[in-house]
Amino acid sequence: MSGESDAERWDPGFVGDHYLVTARLGPFRKLFLKPREFTPRFYHRLTELTIEDWNLPVPDLRLGEAVRISVDLSVRFQPTLDYARSHPDSLDQLSHTIKLHHQRVLLDMVLEELRVLEDPFWLGEGYAGIERRVETLINETLAGQGIRCRTRCVLSPEFQALDEAELENLPPWSPYRPLYQALLQRQHRIAAEAERRRLELEAEEEAVRMERERARLLLEQRETELRKAKYALEAERLKAELAAEETLQAERRAAEARQKEEQVRHEQRLREMEIEAELQSKARRTEAMEDADARLRREIELLALERQRLLLEEEVRDIKLAKAKGWIINASRRFQLGQDAEFDDPEPPGLPPELPET
Repeated sequence: MSGESDAERWDPGFVGDHYLVTARLGPFRKLFLKPREFTPRFYHRLTELTIEDWNLPVPDLRLGEAVRISVDLSVRFQPTLDYARSHPDSLDQLSHTIKLHHQRVLLDMVLEELRVLEDPFWLGEGYAGIERRVETLINETLAGQGIRCRTRCVLSPEFQALDEAELENLPPWSPYRPLYQALLQRQHRIAAEAERRRLELEAEEEAVRMERERARLLLEQRETELRKAKYALEAERLKAELAAEETLQAERRAAEARQKEEQVRHEQRLREMEIEAELQSKARRTEAMEDADARLRREIELLALERQRLLLEEEVRDIKLAKAKGWIINASRRFQLGQDAEFDDPEPPGLPPELPET
């Protein structure tokens, strides 16, 4: 119904809050619709004209053994004043009266209209037009009886698989033979379409698979390139680490060489200092020995001088004592003193021997 234009759409004209007023005075009775401003009297009786839903029990339509069509037919209706006036004795049960009086008629009309389904045209054109015709037929029928309504018809066909043998088994006069032929052709078209769709789907799946395979290969290639780049970076890093390690080792060896050289120089300086100290010590010892020798010589010289002085004093004393003995004895004495002096240290220069006193 959504595809129909506004001009073709059925308007039932339903009215809400719709009441029928029955005025009875003695043998007189009058029916009218309740006005907007209405005050009921004791002789008035109100009857609501309700809007109800009605599902007609349409039996499934079987077109041979291969086709079964279920029919969902629902009617929404509301009795009018004209219908109430034509059924004054059923005012309290107008809806029930409508169903009771019109169900068989409507079902017969629907089933007769659905006989057009024996013609296989609807297999290609669809059955929406048939549904609209059924709805229009019921709407017009009930509207002609003074009943507002809107009908909804839904057909649901079910098909069984056919083969050539079933079509051949149908009698020539069977009204379903054209339908079966159309169904078989439709079945072949559907199978061909399904096969085409299957092939297209397989081709699409193959294309997708190939695309996925290509993407996988590209991904693997990319991963391989990334791994190679990673290995190259790792190799460069290892080379850099090795170079840094070699540089560090070279610097360490250079530092150790410098340290060893410095230690050697330090030891050499210490050795030189020791030698210098030893030389200084030897020089001091030599100087001390020389000083000691000089002191010893001076002491020896002093002792010689002292001895000479003593000898001279003794000589002087002896000379004084021997003044009277004569010059020969004195000379002999002096000669003796001179021989003794040869075994002693020589007299220091500048000290002439004392002359004997005359």
